[in-house]
Amino acid sequence: ASYLEELTDFLCEILPTGRYEIVSSRAPGEKSQIVCFLPKNGQTSNELAERLQNENVIVSPRGDRVRVAPHFFNNVEDLEKLIAVLP
Repeated sequence: ASYLEELTDFLCEILPTGRYEIVSSRAPGEKSQIVCFLPKNGQTSNELAERLQNENVIVSPRGDRVRVAPHFFNNVEDLEKLIAVLP
């Protein structure tokens, strides 16, 4: 759990906040190992999830949000790839 918390904290630190808004609580005692964010660039969550899947980055569209749920087999490089392929 603490490894996944480190990964999601890292994702929140490197996610471009000018283009995406983190909507998952990151407050102590509230944050989880899942991060949801809203695209602010006009793309829908479905469009963004499809674009990422085409780059072999798997996320889930959830309404107007994109859900990132890393697991124990993910690492920092996986999250850096996610950021690299975001529009």
